[in-house]
Amino acid sequence: MTYHALLKILCCIVVATSFVGCFDAEALIQSRQKAAILARLEEIDLGEFRVTLPKPAEGASIAELRFHVFGRVANSDLDRVQEVLENQGSQFRHELLLAVRQLNVSDLEDPQLQALRSHIEDVMNGVLPGEPLQSVGFYRFAYANF
Repeated sequence: MTYHALLKILCCIVVATSFVGCFDAEALIQSRQKAAILARLEEIDLGEFRVTLPKPAEGASIAELRFHVFGRVANSDLDRVQEVLENQGSQFRHELLLAVRQLNVSDLEDPQLQALRSHIEDVMNGVLPGEPLQSVGFYRFAYANF
């Protein structure tokens, strides 16, 4: 065997062994756990909202936000969350309306609506013991300046 052939074989072995163990086992486990939790989540209707915003965009006299929101909770928390929403639904709606009115135009122009989702999640988990709300989604969403 020539020197160059041995060098090529040695390089191949080095390259092949360098890829062994190139994954983060902890990240993989967390990813699988999150997928399993999401598979056991139930959707719960959090209601429809229509909010007139106090700070519309320039040139607009009125800004209106309409949305129908749902949350995802673990199946084991579903009954408890439904009970709290029935008993304290008005408190949740009031706090959510106050939180939505604090948003600015750029928050509402975000395609993912992360600020709005975060506000809803914070309000809901503030009303519910144990922070059972895992995520927030929208059945409908509309934002308009008039």
